[in-house]
Amino acid sequence: MIGGIGRDTSRRFWRLVGSKTQLVGTVKILVVAVALCVTALPAASETPYNLGVAAWQKKNYVEAARQWSAAVLTGNLDAMNNLAYLYSNGLGVAHQDAVALSLWQSAAYSGHSESQWHLGTVYEQGLGVSADLVRAYAWYGCALASAKRNTEGETADVETKIGADAESSLAALKEKLDDKQLARAEVLRAQLVERYGKAAP
Repeated sequence: MIGGIGRDTSRRFWRLVGSKTQLVGTVKILVVAVALCVTALPAASETPYNLGVAAWQKKNYVEAARQWSAAVLTGNLDAMNNLAYLYSNGLGVAHQDAVALSLWQSAAYSGHSESQWHLGTVYEQGLGVSADLVRAYAWYGCALASAKRNTEGETADVETKIGADAESSLAALKEKLDDKQLARAEVLRAQLVERYGKAAP
């Protein structure tokens, strides 16, 4: 036995792969092939979401919408929120409040604080829906709760700003509600927070 391999097995192995020089050459080719494959993979910064952000920064809203649409298909909540904003404002896509509402709802139901804040704005201003100050107040409150739960990690600064915006929106809207409306709004807010006021995945 040679190194744990029988003599016949060893001979068959070298007949199969050829000489040691050929084996080393084959291994080198495989290493180069793997390296080329790895470099051909898109970098993390080249995800549809990040490409959408880059397009947005260049004010190329058509490309941002295209990239974020692709990211939405993978369930990216930030992309849903951003694409909804484009539809709500007619940037790079036709102005469609119904599409914006649907995207914001999908993300908000998954705990996305900024989408929850946008839903508050939608209901406060009656954008594609009947204005409903009670529902607006409740969504602002839900956004505040979600933002507070998301204030750790790399998005802490963003969540802190969303929380501040939601708190400001709550305070301003509270002045417009009578006592009955405020009582209903607080009940609905508690329900929304219980159901949707969570850390986004």
